[in-house]
Amino acid sequence: MASDTPRPDPPSVRIITAFARYVATHRGLSLAFAAGAFAAVSLVASIYAVANGETAAVRRFGRMATDAGPPGLAVRIPWGIDRVSKVKTGQVSRLAVTGDFEEQIGLITGDENLIDIGVVVQYQITRLGASLFGVEDAGALLAHAVRTALVGAVAAMPVDDVLTSGKAKIESDVRREAQAMMERYGTGLTLVAVNLQSVNPPSEAAASFRKVNDAKAEAARMRNDAESERDRRLNLARGEAGKTLHEANQSADSRRRQATGAADRFRQVLAQKAKTPELTRVDLYTDMAMRVLSRARLVVLAPGEAPRVDINLIERGEAPAAAPKPPVAPEPSKASGAEPEATEQDAQP
Repeated sequence: MASDTPRPDPPSVRIITAFARYVATHRGLSLAFAAGAFAAVSLVASIYAVANGETAAVRRFGRMATDAGPPGLAVRIPWGIDRVSKVKTGQVSRLAVTGDFEEQIGLITGDENLIDIGVVVQYQITRLGASLFGVEDAGALLAHAVRTALVGAVAAMPVDDVLTSGKAKIESDVRREAQAMMERYGTGLTLVAVNLQSVNPPSEAAASFRKVNDAKAEAARMRNDAESERDRRLNLARGEAGKTLHEANQSADSRRRQATGAADRFRQVLAQKAKTPELTRVDLYTDMAMRVLSRARLVVLAPGEAPRVDINLIERGEAPAAAPKPPVAPEPSKASGAEPEATEQDAQP
């Protein structure tokens, strides 16, 4: 026979019932407690942290309130009113730009040669709001802008420049043109660098390109050798010319000094002649005769033959007959114009 005693309520029901009785009995205190609890939860939910290198964007009811929240603690309106998006804007991101079907981009150069180029770009988010909500996919738009700028830069150069010295110019032009496109589209991205990872001819033409490059390298080597030889010979010629010019200058200086000395001596003789003309004339004749006769040979004449030797030391005049002179006399100089008429033998000096 079943018992008529009612079964006791579960513990959870008893707790809720007791809490309801307490709230009904202490209504004012309960409302204050509930308000405090709600305020505490709201305060906790309204505080958020932004890490170093991050920037916070706050949307209020879906509209952008701020897109430049700095690192640190910040406050928002909780309960879905403010929504916060945090993005790492302090770091530089890397994006590999590929072709439609391959990792490298196939392009045509200005002289209608095919070339395969691999590109990697580095970019940074500078305007968070534009990056998040300005375009649907900022990364895809960046890759499209880089490919477009790359096509124009490569098409303006011959293949030799693209493979060698034109890489730096291509990187600079692509960065400038792609950045201008990103600003027009309002993506909030800034290109930091554009790097050409690989620039190669197609595999089918690689062997021909290598032969052409080898020929150009050989031509450059021969040109450098020729220029080196030219410079060497020019330096030798300049040295010889400098040496000849120096010797000529020295000879000119020496002759100039000799001429100056002779002119000074002539002035001295001229001044002396003005004072004592006869004595000066005799001195000049005597000096010349001494210099000439010192190199003359001795001539032996026949006995009784008088030599006719006239050195013109004095003017000619009437002179008495002189006795015969000794048979030995010096040979006249070329300046005197006298010649001996007969000689028997030459004597050694």
